[in-house]
Amino acid sequence: MLNSCLLPDSPIEIVEAKPLFRSVSVRHRNFGSLARLDDGRVLLAFRLGRGPVRANDGVVMIAASDDNGQTWDDPMPVFAAPGHDGLLMGGLVRFADDHIQLVYGQITIDLSLGGPEPVTDWAVYAMTTRDGGRTWSEPGSEIRLFPYWTELYGASNPHPLADGRYLWACIGTSGRDTGWQTGVTFTDASGTNFSLPVIIAVAPDRNFADMDIVRLDDGRFLAVAREMDLLNCVGSVSSDDGQTWSPVRLTGFKGANIKLHRLRSGSILCLYRDEDRERPGVSCSVSDDGGDSWRFVGQLYAANTTHAEHPGSACGYPDLVSLGGNVLLGVLNTYPDADGLVDLVQFRLIDRT
Repeated sequence: MLNSCLLPDSPIEIVEAKPLFRSVSVRHRNFGSLARLDDGRVLLAFRLGRGPVRANDGVVMIAASDDNGQTWDDPMPVFAAPGHDGLLMGGLVRFADDHIQLVYGQITIDLSLGGPEPVTDWAVYAMTTRDGGRTWSEPGSEIRLFPYWTELYGASNPHPLADGRYLWACIGTSGRDTGWQTGVTFTDASGTNFSLPVIIAVAPDRNFADMDIVRLDDGRFLAVAREMDLLNCVGSVSSDDGQTWSPVRLTGFKGANIKLHRLRSGSILCLYRDEDRERPGVSCSVSDDGGDSWRFVGQLYAANTTHAEHPGSACGYPDLVSLGGNVLLGVLNTYPDADGLVDLVQFRLIDRT
């Protein structure tokens, strides 16, 4: 069970939490991503690597559940790059039941480089399934939207537009681990032909990343991103389907690995790795006014360690899908335990709104 501590006025309630795919060996199972099909089938993608220290050995795995996460098929590998770290670089992206993409990539980890992202040799690709994750296409060509790092980071991607196009959250850099910025890119209905990014947040002394986007009840888009240098989270809104965005403003919480979800009431739930040293783990904040203000409502995962103690092996990366009605299914990964094990944890929530 997760060590969680949601507040009494939280709009969500945890009814179940359990680790997935544990084995006797010390492994890292992290960076989970979920997609749910109309028939109820749930797909889960994640990274699997050896422990106790993260290394260039990650494999991208896929598993499926036909009973809302009660049981899962044995995970199967879909991508590995020997000598590099294979991982999700956007994860599962559902257009329709017969068109789901998996955005993934490879990097080379070099902890001697230091900094927030001690990596080189990044590349991002996408493959497609037309049969609910049973088979996958060959990868497409490399996706590069920024001069260096490119990631289709947006746990809620993609977002359909009235003209048939799709809007995607994206992040990238102008150098190796420098010039981090967030934006949106647009594709056609096939999910290809990416446009040049429309930049939402960039500043030489702040470095923005880890952004997610959600559609508000009034039709506007809300974006929340991580500020890597100062650890704050910032928000921005668009009233014209992502063509222009408001200046970023502080949300009042510190976080990374943003996941936004619109609750039944229209309130916006934000899950994030908490970057407050006094509150490590995965925290939850809620906005009832379209992102103008936020209130802290507790933690899904209350950790007893911090990111600084585990370079390259941070907790977090939460994702959520709706199972219908007021039930949500989610995943997150823990910090390494004393043996170096990183758990991929599934949790079931009730939307109390």
